[in-house]
Amino acid sequence: MKNDMKINRYLKKAEEAFEEDNLIKALNLYRRVYELSKGKDIDAIINLALIYDFWGKSKKVKEYYKEALIINDCEERAYYGLASIYDEGNYEKAIKLYKKAIYINPCYYKAYFFLANSYDVSGKKDLAIKTYKKLLSLNPTDFWANLNLGSIYEEKDQNELAYRRFSKALKIDPNNYLALFNMGVICRKFNMSEKAVRFYERSIEKNKNYEYSYLNLAVIYKYKDTKKGIKILSCGIDNCSEVHFLYYNRSCFYALINEENKACEDIIEALKLHPQFLKYILEDEELERVRQLNSFKKFIGNTT
Repeated sequence: MKNDMKINRYLKKAEEAFEEDNLIKALNLYRRVYELSKGKDIDAIINLALIYDFWGKSKKVKEYYKEALIINDCEERAYYGLASIYDEGNYEKAIKLYKKAIYINPCYYKAYFFLANSYDVSGKKDLAIKTYKKLLSLNPTDFWANLNLGSIYEEKDQNELAYRRFSKALKIDPNNYLALFNMGVICRKFNMSEKAVRFYERSIEKNKNYEYSYLNLAVIYKYKDTKKGIKILSCGIDNCSEVHFLYYNRSCFYALINEENKACEDIIEALKLHPQFLKYILEDEELERVRQLNSFKKFIGNTT
């Protein structure tokens, strides 16, 4: 009885420390619970696994989750936790474990979400769709489930379905830059260029560091207002970290308005950042005149 009271007191303090992100203190308290319970307290074991997972100690994490399953082989949190470790490459294993967690707890929202994601990234798109739809039948206001399901529909060119899901996601969070970007993609597919522009501009307003918003917005202006497209790409280059493809595209825009020297400067910069572009540059019709410049030939000669 006295031991149970100590365990409960330590658990309460550990939970408070965990909520305050004081993980060292939480770890020590959960370890104390673990010792007092002789390794039998499930909550302490699960939380020890969570802390070690946060620190990237996969081996320790697996050990604790497996201990939890020895005590209770219906502990859905342990199956979910193990699945999340395998979810970084061994998708088949992760899928089996997520399904086990869902079998035990058919309302385990997080398990549905990551099961769907595992199906998606492993190329099982139809199963991903089915799983996201199941999750949304349980929780229709899950923003990321709506957004991810819409993205799969868009990949499959099922654009009406994608539009509905992106619209739903934006009703849940009207200011999310990725949802705004995806709506821009769909509007562009529907040839609603003005709407696409507004969505891309709003996406940039909400997140100035997302390079694809600049790219997609610039492409709309590529042939009808090339200089405006260049300004948009330049803004993206100034604000984003992954800019190699923005340099590449700005080079193509410069080439369109016969500014080959500027195009060459950009293509050289793109190649410095991402040498794998070379095979595309050598085949790109828009860059034919740029490839004839001595500055380009000299750069290629020095790098090959």
